[in-house]
Amino acid sequence: MLLEDKGDLDGAEALKREVFEGCRETLGARHPNTLSSINNLGSLLQAKGDLAGAEALYREALEARRETLGDQHPGTLNSMSHLGGLLKAKGDLDGAETLFRKALEGMRETLGDRHPDTLGSINCLGLLLKAKGDLDGAEALHREALEAQRETLGDRHPNTLTSINDLGVLLKTKGDLDGAEALYREALEAQRETLGDRHPSTLTSINNLGFLLEAKGDLDGAEAQLREALEGQRETLGDRHPSTLVSINNLGGLLKDKGDLDGAEVLYREALEGCRETLGDRHPDTLNSINNLGMLLQTQGRLGDAILLFREHLEGCEARYGKGHKETRSSARNLVEVLKKAGRQRQADEIATTYGWSPRVRGRHRTISTLSRARDPGRGEHTPRCERIPRDCS
Repeated sequence: MLLEDKGDLDGAEALKREVFEGCRETLGARHPNTLSSINNLGSLLQAKGDLAGAEALYREALEARRETLGDQHPGTLNSMSHLGGLLKAKGDLDGAETLFRKALEGMRETLGDRHPDTLGSINCLGLLLKAKGDLDGAEALHREALEAQRETLGDRHPNTLTSINDLGVLLKTKGDLDGAEALYREALEAQRETLGDRHPSTLTSINNLGFLLEAKGDLDGAEAQLREALEGQRETLGDRHPSTLVSINNLGGLLKDKGDLDGAEVLYREALEGCRETLGDRHPDTLNSINNLGMLLQTQGRLGDAILLFREHLEGCEARYGKGHKETRSSARNLVEVLKKAGRQRQADEIATTYGWSPRVRGRHRTISTLSRARDPGRGEHTPRCERIPRDCS
């Protein structure tokens, strides 16, 4: 996990493939350790943005575990959660919900309501419901998980603090900013005390508090938090780690909101360059950085440069998600709007017609929803833990 934690995803992939091949050759394709190595490689591919490759591996592991272990075995339920998280990342929220609910039901039956894996599954389903817009359903699940963790693990346990942050994110989404702030500050205070100021979880909480202050209109307070988080990530993770690049992008967005367009541009360009180098041109974070820089250039009136970026973004979205996907259609809409502003109505009409909506309807120009800038990082996606492989398999 060291290379992955440092952001060296290519190096981590090479090692995980080596483990997988070694397990398959020495233990067989259906051995539990081989199946764990399949899931671990799938998690790495998902982190790299190779969703198709990850899905194939997750489905292979799940099918094998159903056959060899049964539907209610913890390993099978773990594979269901992995695949559910992958479907959520692909936008198949209904498919993800089906798997998350099956996994949670199985864990409740076999492990009990207070088992750590059950509580993690509750949180996963809560995040899924949040993504689907069922905020009340999500809140009920997050509160259930948090209450159980306070009782069984204590208020200062890392899992409890993560759940506090998760509930805070949910309350912020529901508009309860004061309730969210109380939770964010509780989590941050405890993490500073127990983990230190530079621990990744502490830096996540600092980021979350910064976003909350931004939402409450305290832009100076938000900037102080986001700069502290970014400084910590640069020191501990490096300038090219995916989490650092997200924070660079987020601080750029705040500076843009404050009217410091030149400062925002410097950060947006750094984030984009880093994403291209470490993640590739078609990774969701890279596409988001392309879009954000294009939006900034449009705000500055540099429409020609903005159009080039919006075209690249549209091509990337279509290649990654498909022509009819909502992200691709939203990207097309943004390109059409900037083409109109540049006086290129015919090109705008052609793009609008190609992507299946009326070119003459004036729509609100909006930021692409994929990996939107001002996101509460939390733990990112609640993907299940990496499964341990014994040394005799590596």
